[in-house]
This record gives sequence, C-alpha cells and structure tokens, in this order.
Amino acid sequence: MHPTKDDCYTTTNKYCACIEFHLDEERRRGFHTSQLIDYTLEPNPDAGEDKNAPPQKLALGFSTADVVILGWRLGRLADLLRENELATVHVLSKRYADLDRDRPFVASIIITPLSKSPL
Repeated sequence: MHPTKDDCYTTTNKYCACIEFHLDEERRRGFHTSQLIDYTLEPNPDAGEDKNAPPQKLALGFSTADVVILGWRLGRLADLLRENELATVHVLSKRYADLDRDRPFVASIIITPLSKSPL
C-alpha cells in the first residue's frame, strides 16, 4: 500500500523484514524486525492537561535504538507491529489529524540510539 497525504503508515501483506521511520521528507531510518525486543503502547505521560498534546505513546525497543512515536489512535500501529505487517511509519502535518477520527495519526517520531559500551 502506498501512503496518501493523510496516511501515517504503510503495510505489507507478507512478512515485513524491516520497519522504516520517515522523520521528514529527507530523513529515514530503518530497523530490521528481528532487532525488535519489545514495544509498549500507553498514555503519553507528558500530555498532562494539554488537550493539543498527543495522548498516546508507542515505545519500541530495538537492539540498537529506542523509538518513541507520539500520536492519536496508535493501537492500529501496535496491532500491525504484532502481526509483523508494519512497513513504514510517517510523521504527518497536524492538519491531517482529524480527517478520519478512526485512523492513526503520528505527530512525532523520536529515535534515540543506544550508546555502545566500551570493549
């Protein structure tokens, strides 16, 4: 499936060997799915009382980096991750957030590389 302007993810109907994160038009970062150690979907603790802040946080632990996705309705992304069908995740402009209130919306993706331990 190719993304349209209001899609924040793409899927595949077969085993997905890599998940690619599109941080913007020019920056992408991919991880092999075999590197995924765990993931957690939970309320965004930083949202607090701010009604404009993303209410959900999807945290993915890869062997080389931690990825944090903030957004709305992220349960669908967690389902696709579990089914090994999530191919890409995209940050979208806020103007697309409420086009379809049943679809996920990704406001930000933060990738934090794990520091390498000295030999």
